[in-house]
Amino acid sequence: MSEQLDALRKKLNSAVSQRQTIENTRQEQVRTLAQFIAKLSLVCKGMDIELDNRLAAFRKSLHKGANYQDLLPVIDELTDLLSRHEANLEARFRALHQGVQAAGVNLQKRKGIPAELRRTLRHLLNTELVDAQTAVDFLPILERLVTIYDQVMASRSQQGDDDTSDNTQLQPLIDELNALSSEISLEGELAEHLRQLKSQINAASTIDNLLNASVEIMRVIVLSLSKERQSAQHFLAALNHNLSELQQAIAKTSDRSKQLDSKISAVYRQIDENINHLSEQTAQATDIQTLKETVESKLSALTEQLLSKEKLEAQQRDTLSQALHSMQSQVEALEQQVAQYETKLERQRLVSLQDGLTKLPNRIAFDERMDLELKHFKRHQTPLCLVVIDVDHFKSINDSYGHSAGDKTLQVLATAMKKSIRSTDFIARFGGEEFVMLMPNVSIDNVVRPLEKLRHTIRSIPFKFKNEQVQITVSIGVTQINADDSALSAFDRADKALYEAKNAGRDRLILSS
Repeated sequence: MSEQLDALRKKLNSAVSQRQTIENTRQEQVRTLAQFIAKLSLVCKGMDIELDNRLAAFRKSLHKGANYQDLLPVIDELTDLLSRHEANLEARFRALHQGVQAAGVNLQKRKGIPAELRRTLRHLLNTELVDAQTAVDFLPILERLVTIYDQVMASRSQQGDDDTSDNTQLQPLIDELNALSSEISLEGELAEHLRQLKSQINAASTIDNLLNASVEIMRVIVLSLSKERQSAQHFLAALNHNLSELQQAIAKTSDRSKQLDSKISAVYRQIDENINHLSEQTAQATDIQTLKETVESKLSALTEQLLSKEKLEAQQRDTLSQALHSMQSQVEALEQQVAQYETKLERQRLVSLQDGLTKLPNRIAFDERMDLELKHFKRHQTPLCLVVIDVDHFKSINDSYGHSAGDKTLQVLATAMKKSIRSTDFIARFGGEEFVMLMPNVSIDNVVRPLEKLRHTIRSIPFKFKNEQVQITVSIGVTQINADDSALSAFDRADKALYEAKNAGRDRLILSS
């Protein structure tokens, strides 16, 4: 009899151990899922301060292993916040739409605007102008374009109904539009369209030409913004949908697990009661036959209860396995969506930091790099030099040989400069015919030789336009960063040195301490 009880207790202990193993496995799977959800929440970082704070608190709760029931209200709040964030985006871009539309209406009120331009503006305002999403870098450009419209119309009102314009009045606007368009980075058909518009700007001979080109540039920008908005909306919608499904699957699995836990606990209580009852009756038994019948009856009941427990635990394992398989599929889909969006964002980030013509980093990229180099300089006190390079008589190249010759010149010079610098140096197109360079870990006394070599290299490039040999030269201004410098103060000093080089006859290098 004692041996049977020992065997029964061993079997019961084994069942308890198996259940603990199942529970440990489930907890580990839940922890893995919580880690993935925490990482997934980082994708939304930077969209909204309140959303960032809520997600940070959510990640902190996950890391602490908060109870699922405690997390449900937080998940509901995050879902509502995502919905409100999407609505806020809609409102912000409706405001942008209204601002641009107001500028267009002001243009339409001007007298003397050609009928074709009026039709273009009307079509833009009533049909083509849509809300925009993600591309914050385009918004200041859009505002500046609207300002140019006002300048163009002010110039036109001073000229009356005459459609001709003096080149000296047009040129500043052409230069400004060229500078603006060079800051816009697009892909595919929109990039080609923008290139054609730049050619139209450079060939413009009247205010009307500039207005038409400006409207088209705005149209291209708005179209690009619209595509970005649609892409972001699709991603957020898919992400929100999959997260909702994941939340429902977790809740369903949790409820089912609780039900099975309750049933298993009830079986354990019955087993404990039967064992205790058996012990009591064994102690009270007065004859072998009664004891035998009691033991057989209780052992039969215990056997049925153990079988019931094993069946319930098998159901629990199956439920967890099915739920985890389903959640794994949803997680894989989320991972794929996130990876695709991250790849797209990285591609767009690289495009936004590159000058479309020369393929060098653009002004935005330079500003970012300048900030990093300044921080490094102030932390480590290693020397850092700032160089400003300007192509001499560049306007005469455009005027004499056409803007395509000017573009080709900038491309060749960019390639030559990129090949001539160290791997640690950073060169960017600052705008127009101006380039900027950062040279870390070199003092101003040691930059003369490599920069003079670069200047002579550029002088020796055999340019040929319209069967004419043309020599291209550059003027260079250099300064070394000081401890109390800001990016602006350092650039102003280097720019001043550049213009000293220009005033001294060009094709030379001037240092500024």
